[in-house]
Amino acid sequence: MKGVAVKVKKIDHVGVAVKDKERASRFLTGVLGARRVLDEPWVFRGQEFNWAYFDLGASGRIELISSPDPDNFINQFIARHGEGMHHITLQVEDLSEAVETLREAGIEALDVNTSDEHWKEAFISPRDACGILIQLAEFDEEYWMGRALK
Repeated sequence: MKGVAVKVKKIDHVGVAVKDKERASRFLTGVLGARRVLDEPWVFRGQEFNWAYFDLGASGRIELISSPDPDNFINQFIARHGEGMHHITLQVEDLSEAVETLREAGIEALDVNTSDEHWKEAFISPRDACGILIQLAEFDEEYWMGRALK
């Protein structure tokens, strides 16, 4: 794969699968001093879940992913692997370019979604990425941080 590299701006956050979002939130805010900035329901592949985003200042961000539905993909993940790291999100300047770079390297980007002008994403399978689910995202950080909880 010499000469082929996705242009990564930064590691944006680590996604963590949890059973009890409020317990995990209390740990992040009370023990680590994180600030909850977003907390929203979302739909992925027709399944609703919740994501809560926590800012650790210059140290980075953590996203908690949870669902009350036992059949939800995140609870299936927890049943197989336990609570913990689900994915890492890398911010890229241009998602289309990143997906093309992956293709040139023989890697298929999964679940490419460019329908939201403020958040475009694609995933790299753990099979292709040293056992880690990687989310590539092109996004407007000012838009997302502007929606932060007050």
